[in-house]
Amino acid sequence: MRPLYLQGPGTVVRRDGPALRVARSGAAERWFPLRRISQVVSAAHIDWSIEALLACAESRITVSFIDEEGTVLARLIGKPGNRCELRQRLLDFLLRPDWREQYEQWTTAMERMALRSVIRRTGLAFDQPPEAKALRQLFQDGARGMGQLPAYERIGREVFGLLTGVVTKHLADAGITTETELMGELNPVTTLSSILFWDFQLARLAWLEDRLRENQLGIPERLEIVSFFEARRKRTVHLTRGLLNRLHRWLIELE
Repeated sequence: MRPLYLQGPGTVVRRDGPALRVARSGAAERWFPLRRISQVVSAAHIDWSIEALLACAESRITVSFIDEEGTVLARLIGKPGNRCELRQRLLDFLLRPDWREQYEQWTTAMERMALRSVIRRTGLAFDQPPEAKALRQLFQDGARGMGQLPAYERIGREVFGLLTGVVTKHLADAGITTETELMGELNPVTTLSSILFWDFQLARLAWLEDRLRENQLGIPERLEIVSFFEARRKRTVHLTRGLLNRLHRWLIELE
């Protein structure tokens, strides 16, 4: 199963039996079997039929709609998977009077773990490990020093949107179908994505350094950013599953 990325003016998506039929002005039609699609990332202007969207929902395929700036405008989330234990544990957890405090402690611990991983990969020595804000500033200063801060920030917006799609899919596989369904203030998609996003901080700075050596200046095209993300998809999926497993074990230990 592979993700499907849709963009380009005049693109039309229709259902054709067990597949999505994608047509674009000046190009031959293409068919993508639903059973081979893991998720869809669609530009906001793509012309979707209701039947095609419903086919994705029935096949548990998440569709993310992204604007020109890389911001996620909306998502269609497929029906939940059969594994609902994590969902039920989260709902039970929200009945605790101290859930906010407990959840904040867990997310803070997971972010610190992510920070330690990033710091190790920088190869830099610090008298005191920097906090999240200081480390984020360090990377921004590096991009600014190359004259590539706008590109660094644009890549970040695009990558974060793509990352939330991966997290949404894996939560749906665990029976959690929306970011806020019956969960009040708890927003697992955003919090988990923010933790996982640290894995892209050093990588996008290194990518910009490579582009600079090749005299490629300015903001990369969306397809380049997608290729950058896809090159790290296997690692991202591994980290996402690992984080969800940690969340599950933590909820069990709280009992």
